[in-house]
Amino acid sequence: MILKVIPVGPLAVNCSVVADEETGEAIIVDPGAEAEKILDSVKELKVVGIVATHGHIDHVGQVGRLKKEFEVPFFMNPLDNFLINDEIWQGFGSYIGAVPCPEPDIHLKEGHEIKVGTLKFKVLHTPGHTPGLCCLFEESRKVLIAGDLLFKGSVGRWDLPGGNLEDLKKSVKRVLSELPPDTLVICGHYDETTISQERAFNPFARELLED
Repeated sequence: MILKVIPVGPLAVNCSVVADEETGEAIIVDPGAEAEKILDSVKELKVVGIVATHGHIDHVGQVGRLKKEFEVPFFMNPLDNFLINDEIWQGFGSYIGAVPCPEPDIHLKEGHEIKVGTLKFKVLHTPGHTPGLCCLFEESRKVLIAGDLLFKGSVGRWDLPGGNLEDLKKSVKRVLSELPPDTLVICGHYDETTISQERAFNPFARELLED
């Protein structure tokens, strides 16, 4: 597996490019900003899809541009359709250089599988940060692309449009309880982590696991 994590935009959103080494097929996950930077990272790859873990504009800001470039399907849970062109804060869209985002071609849902060459990403519907947030789990490589569900030492916000604290608690508890401890977690912003590290050191997570 080829995994490139590319921080983009002023909020350092982690755009992930995941590719199968054998076929060169790749998906782009959460292309929130800096389309040229993302395009440069996939020059030697065959992009077969664009995925958004959720609909906040800082994660979908360049979906429209990349979809035109590659003419490939866009995957997202449709519960987040109401978010994709919501600036959240006035002027935020122009600040990050967002372009209009289309609605998804393929609707992500619990148990859906995205195949990229020999890679198989299982979709986990994990609402809370947004109603439609979905994580992507590659079981054989033990990699979780978590969007803004889980961070190193923290969890996603629930005070933005579509957020729900009770749903977030259930979703965080789910991934920490169900996934292998050595799973690598690619967070929506900033540093990567592992499930075992968050079980041990994330204060929010520890509280949930004790319930």
